[in-house]
Amino acid sequence: MNPTMKLGEHYICDLSNCNRQTLMDAERAYALFAHAVRQSGLTVVDEGLYKFSPHGFTAFLLLAESHASLHAWPEYGYCAIDLFTCAIGKDLIPLIQQIKEALGADNFTLRKLDRDAEVTSFTMPAPTLTASAFASLAA
Repeated sequence: MNPTMKLGEHYICDLSNCNRQTLMDAERAYALFAHAVRQSGLTVVDEGLYKFSPHGFTAFLLLAESHASLHAWPEYGYCAIDLFTCAIGKDLIPLIQQIKEALGADNFTLRKLDRDAEVTSFTMPAPTLTASAFASLAA
């Protein structure tokens, strides 16, 4: 049996009874979400927003540490949020609380999963230098 190694933490949040007016304004809700993630100290490297018709949206933030996403159903006052990070041990509860408050959620559930992988020992082969590569380094 191979040993396992914790490679990340995945927070799955369901926010209910959110402020429907906030969620109907996709750009505003996205800005609140993105601001909270940035304030948490996570590193945003790319981002996007996709609006559905007649309402609803998906927002994502690609992080150096992994990703954050928000899927909103304004007609139900509901959001599904995923926060996946390889910054193991970073406390994301304050971030989740900030998002909950920004979106006016009355209720939320949170599940946290450790992302584990079976690992085997692997040794990288030593690089080899050809005579011509060695000569160019010496020059």
